[in-house]
Amino acid sequence: MARKPPDIADSSQCLLPAVKTLFVWDFDWTIVNCNSDEYVPSQFLGDMETTQRFRRGLASFGPTRWHECVASVIDSCIDETKCTKQDLLEAAASMPYLIDVRGSLGDVADSRVKNQCGQAIISDGNDLFIDAYIKKNGMSRYFTHGIETNLGVWESMNAAGAGSDDGSTSDDDDRMQQQDKESGEKFRVLYQSAKYGGHSCKRCPPNLCKSQVLSDILQRTEQTTANRPRIVYVGDGSNDACPALNVLNENDVLLARGGRRRRDPNSKSGPESDGEAYEGHGEHTFHPEMHSRELEAHVAGAFPILSTLRKAKVNYGIVPKCRVSVWRSGKELRSLIRGVLDA
Repeated sequence: MARKPPDIADSSQCLLPAVKTLFVWDFDWTIVNCNSDEYVPSQFLGDMETTQRFRRGLASFGPTRWHECVASVIDSCIDETKCTKQDLLEAAASMPYLIDVRGSLGDVADSRVKNQCGQAIISDGNDLFIDAYIKKNGMSRYFTHGIETNLGVWESMNAAGAGSDDGSTSDDDDRMQQQDKESGEKFRVLYQSAKYGGHSCKRCPPNLCKSQVLSDILQRTEQTTANRPRIVYVGDGSNDACPALNVLNENDVLLARGGRRRRDPNSKSGPESDGEAYEGHGEHTFHPEMHSRELEAHVAGAFPILSTLRKAKVNYGIVPKCRVSVWRSGKELRSLIRGVLDA
Protein backbone atom coordinates (compact mmCIF):
# COMPACT_ATOMS: atom_id res chain seq x y z
CA MET A 1 0.00 0.00 0.00
CA ALA A 2 2.67 2.52 0.98
CA ARG A 3 5.36 3.60 -1.44
CA LYS A 4 8.57 4.62 0.27
CA PRO A 5 11.45 6.23 -1.64
CA PRO A 6 14.84 4.55 -1.08
CA ASP A 7 16.26 7.57 0.76
CA ILE A 8 13.41 7.54 3.26
CA ALA A 9 12.30 3.92 3.52
CA ASP A 10 14.83 2.41 5.90
CA SER A 11 15.74 5.52 7.89
CA SER A 12 14.61 4.04 11.20
CA GLN A 13 16.96 1.05 10.89
CA CYS A 14 20.17 2.33 9.29
CA LEU A 15 23.22 3.60 11.17
CA LEU A 16 24.06 7.13 10.08
CA PRO A 17 27.64 8.32 9.43
CA ALA A 18 29.66 10.02 12.15
CA VAL A 19 29.90 13.81 11.76
CA LYS A 20 31.11 16.73 13.85
CA THR A 21 28.24 19.02 12.81
CA LEU A 22 24.76 18.04 11.69
CA PHE A 23 22.67 20.63 9.86
CA VAL A 24 18.95 19.94 10.32
CA TRP A 25 16.51 21.69 8.00
CA ASP A 26 12.81 22.32 8.08
CA PHE A 27 11.30 22.18 4.58
CA ASP A 28 8.24 24.44 4.17
CA TRP A 29 9.10 28.15 4.35
CA THR A 30 12.74 27.22 4.89
CA ILE A 31 14.17 25.14 2.04
CA VAL A 32 11.24 26.22 -0.13
CA ASN A 33 9.62 29.64 0.16
CA CYS A 34 6.05 28.38 0.44
CA ASN A 35 3.92 25.72 2.12
CA SER A 36 4.15 22.60 -0.06
CA ASP A 37 0.77 21.25 1.08
CA GLU A 38 -0.93 24.43 -0.14
CA TYR A 39 1.27 25.12 -3.15
CA VAL A 40 0.63 21.89 -5.02
CA PRO A 41 -3.21 21.92 -5.04
CA SER A 42 -3.30 25.67 -5.70
CA GLN A 43 -1.67 25.06 -9.08
CA PHE A 44 -4.84 23.22 -10.13
CA LEU A 45 -7.68 24.64 -8.03
CA GLY A 46 -6.44 28.20 -7.73
CA ASP A 47 -5.14 29.97 -4.66
CA MET A 48 -8.39 31.32 -3.23
CA GLU A 49 -10.30 28.08 -3.75
CA THR A 50 -7.50 26.07 -2.15
CA THR A 51 -7.48 28.36 0.89
CA GLN A 52 -11.25 28.07 1.29
CA ARG A 53 -11.14 24.29 1.07
CA PHE A 54 -8.47 24.07 3.74
CA ARG A 55 -10.55 26.28 6.01
CA ARG A 56 -13.62 24.11 5.51
CA GLY A 57 -11.53 20.98 5.99
CA LEU A 58 -10.09 22.14 9.29
CA ALA A 59 -13.57 23.05 10.50
CA SER A 60 -14.75 19.56 9.54
CA PHE A 61 -11.79 17.35 10.51
CA GLY A 62 -10.56 19.41 13.47
CA PRO A 63 -7.69 21.89 13.98
CA THR A 64 -5.00 19.22 14.48
CA ARG A 65 -6.00 17.17 11.43
CA TRP A 66 -4.18 19.19 8.79
CA HIS A 67 -3.06 16.17 6.77
CA GLU A 68 -6.57 14.81 6.45
CA CYS A 69 -7.38 18.17 4.84
CA VAL A 70 -4.37 17.84 2.55
CA ALA A 71 -5.56 14.42 1.37
CA SER A 72 -9.08 15.71 0.75
CA VAL A 73 -7.88 18.71 -1.27
CA ILE A 74 -5.46 16.62 -3.35
CA ASP A 75 -8.24 14.15 -4.13
CA SER A 76 -10.35 17.10 -5.29
CA CYS A 77 -7.59 18.14 -7.69
CA ILE A 78 -7.70 14.78 -9.43
CA ASP A 79 -11.49 14.45 -9.37
CA GLU A 80 -12.27 17.96 -10.58
CA THR A 81 -9.36 19.01 -12.78
CA LYS A 82 -8.41 15.57 -14.12
CA CYS A 83 -4.76 16.12 -13.30
CA THR A 84 -2.58 13.06 -12.86
CA LYS A 85 -0.24 12.05 -10.06
CA GLN A 86 2.65 13.06 -12.31
CA ASP A 87 1.12 16.51 -12.76
CA LEU A 88 1.03 16.90 -8.97
CA LEU A 89 4.67 15.88 -8.63
CA GLU A 90 5.72 18.27 -11.39
CA ALA A 91 3.97 21.07 -9.52
CA ALA A 92 5.81 20.09 -6.33
CA ALA A 93 9.13 20.09 -8.20
CA SER A 94 8.59 23.69 -9.27
CA MET A 95 8.09 25.21 -5.80
CA PRO A 96 9.76 28.61 -5.26
CA TYR A 97 12.95 28.91 -3.24
CA LEU A 98 15.36 31.66 -2.24
CA ILE A 99 18.58 31.47 -4.24
CA ASP A 100 20.81 31.93 -1.20
CA VAL A 101 18.94 29.30 0.81
CA ARG A 102 19.66 26.86 -2.01
CA GLY A 103 23.24 28.12 -1.98
CA SER A 104 23.48 27.50 1.77
CA LEU A 105 22.51 23.87 1.29
CA GLY A 106 25.15 23.56 -1.41
CA ASP A 107 27.79 25.19 0.78
CA VAL A 108 27.21 22.60 3.49
CA ALA A 109 27.20 19.73 0.99
CA ASP A 110 30.48 20.93 -0.54
CA SER A 111 32.03 21.13 2.94
CA ARG A 112 30.96 17.64 3.93
CA VAL A 113 34.44 16.11 3.93
CA LYS A 114 36.44 19.15 5.00
CA ASN A 115 34.15 20.06 7.89
CA GLN A 116 32.88 16.54 8.68
CA CYS A 117 29.27 17.65 8.48
CA GLY A 118 25.99 16.11 7.36
CA GLN A 119 22.46 17.28 6.63
CA ALA A 120 18.94 16.07 7.37
CA ILE A 121 15.39 17.27 6.77
CA ILE A 122 12.67 17.04 9.41
CA SER A 123 9.40 18.18 7.89
CA ASP A 124 5.70 18.30 8.63
CA GLY A 125 5.01 17.88 4.91
CA ASN A 126 4.99 14.61 2.97
CA ASP A 127 7.66 12.62 1.19
CA LEU A 128 6.03 12.67 -2.26
CA PHE A 129 6.19 16.44 -2.61
CA ILE A 130 9.56 16.81 -0.89
CA ASP A 131 11.16 14.03 -2.91
CA ALA A 132 9.91 15.55 -6.19
CA TYR A 133 11.45 18.91 -5.30
CA ILE A 134 14.75 17.47 -4.04
CA LYS A 135 15.27 15.35 -7.17
CA LYS A 136 14.32 18.12 -9.62
CA ASN A 137 16.78 20.50 -7.99
CA GLY A 138 19.69 18.04 -7.84
CA MET A 139 19.91 17.78 -4.05
CA SER A 140 19.49 14.04 -3.52
CA ARG A 141 23.11 13.65 -2.33
CA TYR A 142 22.83 16.46 0.21
CA PHE A 143 20.87 14.73 2.95
CA THR A 144 23.31 12.24 4.37
CA HIS A 145 21.24 11.78 7.51
CA GLY A 146 17.89 11.29 5.86
CA ILE A 147 14.56 12.96 5.17
CA GLU A 148 12.10 12.41 7.98
CA THR A 149 8.53 13.35 7.15
CA ASN A 150 5.03 11.95 6.73
CA LEU A 151 4.43 9.41 3.96
CA GLY A 152 2.21 10.33 1.06
CA VAL A 153 0.56 7.19 -0.35
CA TRP A 154 -2.07 6.26 -2.90
CA GLU A 155 -4.69 3.81 -1.73
CA SER A 156 -6.71 1.88 -4.27
CA MET A 157 -10.45 2.42 -3.83
CA ASN A 158 -11.37 0.46 -6.93
CA ALA A 159 -9.05 -2.26 -8.11
CA ALA A 160 -10.95 -2.44 -11.39
CA GLY A 161 -10.59 1.27 -12.02
CA ALA A 162 -7.83 0.98 -14.60
CA GLY A 163 -8.81 1.88 -18.15
CA SER A 164 -8.45 -0.63 -20.94
CA ASP A 165 -5.61 -0.37 -23.43
CA ASP A 166 -6.85 -0.07 -27.01
CA GLY A 167 -3.35 0.04 -28.47
CA SER A 168 -3.35 3.80 -29.05
CA THR A 169 -0.04 5.57 -28.53
CA SER A 170 -1.21 9.19 -28.61
CA ASP A 171 -0.35 11.41 -25.66
CA ASP A 172 -4.01 12.31 -25.14
CA ASP A 173 -5.12 8.67 -25.03
CA ASP A 174 -2.28 7.75 -22.69
CA ARG A 175 -3.26 10.60 -20.40
CA MET A 176 -6.92 9.56 -20.39
CA GLN A 177 -5.96 5.99 -19.50
CA GLN A 178 -3.78 7.26 -16.68
CA GLN A 179 -6.63 9.43 -15.36
CA ASP A 180 -9.02 6.46 -15.49
CA LYS A 181 -6.56 4.33 -13.56
CA GLU A 182 -5.95 6.98 -10.92
CA SER A 183 -9.62 7.81 -10.47
CA GLY A 184 -9.88 4.66 -8.34
CA GLU A 185 -7.13 5.83 -5.97
CA LYS A 186 -7.21 8.21 -3.02
CA PHE A 187 -4.35 10.19 -1.58
CA ARG A 188 -3.52 9.64 2.08
CA VAL A 189 -0.87 10.96 4.45
CA LEU A 190 0.52 8.43 6.93
CA TYR A 191 1.82 10.03 10.11
CA GLN A 192 5.59 9.99 10.62
CA SER A 193 5.08 9.43 14.36
CA ALA A 194 3.45 6.04 13.63
CA LYS A 195 6.94 4.50 13.33
CA TYR A 196 7.42 5.25 17.04
CA GLY A 197 3.92 4.28 18.06
CA GLY A 198 2.91 7.95 18.25
CA HIS A 199 4.13 10.62 20.66
CA SER A 200 2.96 12.42 23.78
CA CYS A 201 4.39 15.89 23.12
CA LYS A 202 1.83 18.60 23.85
CA ARG A 203 3.63 21.18 21.74
CA CYS A 204 3.38 19.22 18.49
CA PRO A 205 0.52 17.96 16.28
CA PRO A 206 -0.20 14.21 16.37
CA ASN A 207 1.50 13.42 13.07
CA LEU A 208 5.05 14.41 14.04
CA CYS A 209 7.13 15.65 16.98
CA LYS A 210 10.41 17.13 15.79
CA SER A 211 12.10 16.55 19.15
CA GLN A 212 11.26 12.85 18.89
CA VAL A 213 12.59 12.66 15.35
CA LEU A 214 15.80 14.58 16.05
CA SER A 215 16.52 12.46 19.13
CA ASP A 216 16.08 9.34 16.99
CA ILE A 217 18.47 10.66 14.33
CA LEU A 218 21.10 11.41 16.96
CA GLN A 219 20.68 7.98 18.50
CA ARG A 220 21.28 6.38 15.09
CA THR A 221 24.29 8.57 14.25
CA GLU A 222 27.64 6.87 14.73
CA GLN A 223 29.86 8.55 17.31
CA THR A 224 33.65 8.60 17.27
CA THR A 225 33.89 10.64 20.48
CA ALA A 226 31.94 10.85 23.72
CA ASN A 227 30.08 13.90 22.46
CA ARG A 228 27.22 13.83 20.00
CA PRO A 229 27.44 16.04 16.87
CA ARG A 230 26.85 19.74 17.17
CA ILE A 231 23.41 20.59 15.78
CA VAL A 232 22.73 23.57 13.53
CA TYR A 233 18.95 23.70 13.21
CA VAL A 234 17.28 25.86 10.55
CA GLY A 235 13.53 26.48 10.73
CA ASP A 236 10.63 28.90 10.90
CA GLY A 237 7.63 27.18 12.48
CA SER A 238 6.20 26.74 15.95
CA ASN A 239 7.04 23.02 15.86
CA ASP A 240 10.67 23.93 15.12
CA ALA A 241 10.72 25.54 18.56
CA CYS A 242 10.11 22.10 20.10
CA PRO A 243 13.60 20.63 19.47
CA ALA A 244 15.14 24.02 20.23
CA LEU A 245 13.65 23.79 23.72
CA ASN A 246 14.04 20.06 24.29
CA VAL A 247 17.03 18.72 22.33
CA LEU A 248 19.48 21.47 21.42
CA ASN A 249 22.16 22.20 24.03
CA GLU A 250 24.83 24.84 24.73
CA ASN A 251 27.02 23.77 21.82
CA ASP A 252 24.20 23.92 19.26
CA VAL A 253 22.84 26.72 17.08
CA LEU A 254 19.26 27.59 16.13
CA LEU A 255 18.93 29.63 12.93
CA ALA A 256 15.37 30.90 13.32
CA ARG A 257 13.61 32.61 10.46
CA GLY A 258 12.28 36.04 11.35
CA GLY A 259 10.14 38.46 9.41
CA ARG A 260 7.02 37.35 7.58
CA ARG A 261 5.85 35.12 4.77
CA ARG A 262 6.03 36.49 1.25
CA ARG A 263 2.88 37.53 -0.57
CA ASP A 264 1.30 35.22 -3.13
CA PRO A 265 3.79 32.36 -2.76
CA ASN A 266 1.63 30.00 -4.78
CA SER A 267 1.88 32.20 -7.86
CA LYS A 268 5.66 31.80 -8.04
CA SER A 269 8.02 29.02 -9.05
CA GLY A 270 11.70 28.22 -9.06
CA PRO A 271 14.57 30.44 -7.90
CA GLU A 272 13.98 33.88 -6.42
CA SER A 273 16.30 36.56 -5.11
CA ASP A 274 15.48 38.17 -1.77
CA GLY A 275 14.41 41.30 -3.60
CA GLU A 276 12.07 39.42 -5.93
CA ALA A 277 10.50 37.47 -3.07
CA TYR A 278 9.75 40.49 -0.93
CA GLU A 279 9.20 43.26 -3.47
CA GLY A 280 6.52 45.61 -2.14
CA HIS A 281 6.59 44.30 1.43
CA GLY A 282 8.02 47.55 2.74
CA GLU A 283 11.51 48.46 3.85
CA HIS A 284 10.98 47.03 7.33
CA THR A 285 11.19 43.49 5.90
CA PHE A 286 14.99 43.56 6.06
CA HIS A 287 15.42 46.51 8.44
CA PRO A 288 18.06 45.85 11.12
CA GLU A 289 15.63 46.84 13.87
CA MET A 290 12.99 44.30 12.84
CA HIS A 291 13.97 42.00 15.71
CA SER A 292 11.85 44.12 18.08
CA ARG A 293 9.23 42.02 19.85
CA GLU A 294 6.39 44.34 19.00
CA LEU A 295 6.99 44.19 15.27
CA GLU A 296 7.51 40.41 15.15
CA ALA A 297 4.34 39.81 17.15
CA HIS A 298 2.03 41.98 15.09
CA VAL A 299 3.20 41.76 11.49
CA ALA A 300 0.65 39.76 9.50
CA GLY A 301 2.03 36.39 8.42
CA ALA A 302 5.00 36.49 10.79
CA PHE A 303 7.00 33.28 11.04
CA PRO A 304 5.93 31.82 14.39
CA ILE A 305 9.13 30.28 15.77
CA LEU A 306 10.32 33.37 17.66
CA SER A 307 6.92 34.14 19.18
CA THR A 308 6.63 30.46 20.22
CA LEU A 309 9.96 30.68 22.02
CA ARG A 310 8.86 33.86 23.77
CA LYS A 311 5.62 32.24 24.91
CA ALA A 312 7.57 29.30 26.33
CA LYS A 313 9.66 31.72 28.34
CA VAL A 314 6.70 33.80 29.58
CA ASN A 315 4.32 30.91 30.30
CA TYR A 316 6.70 28.18 31.46
CA GLY A 317 10.03 29.83 32.17
CA ILE A 318 11.70 27.68 29.50
CA VAL A 319 14.36 29.10 27.19
CA PRO A 320 16.65 27.43 24.63
CA LYS A 321 20.06 26.38 25.89
CA CYS A 322 21.50 26.85 22.40
CA ARG A 323 22.63 30.03 20.68
CA VAL A 324 19.79 31.59 18.67
CA SER A 325 20.48 33.64 15.52
CA VAL A 326 17.77 35.16 13.34
CA TRP A 327 17.71 35.34 9.54
CA ARG A 328 15.19 37.24 7.42
CA SER A 329 16.66 36.76 3.96
CA GLY A 330 18.52 34.11 2.04
CA LYS A 331 21.61 36.30 2.10
CA GLU A 332 21.51 36.53 5.89
CA LEU A 333 21.10 32.77 6.23
CA ARG A 334 23.99 32.04 3.89
CA SER A 335 26.22 34.39 5.87
CA LEU A 336 25.28 32.60 9.11
CA ILE A 337 25.87 29.17 7.57
CA ARG A 338 29.28 30.22 6.23
CA GLY A 339 30.13 31.56 9.68
CA VAL A 340 29.43 28.14 11.18
CA LEU A 341 31.46 26.37 8.48
CA ASP A 342 34.42 28.75 8.84
CA ALA A 343 34.51 28.61 12.65
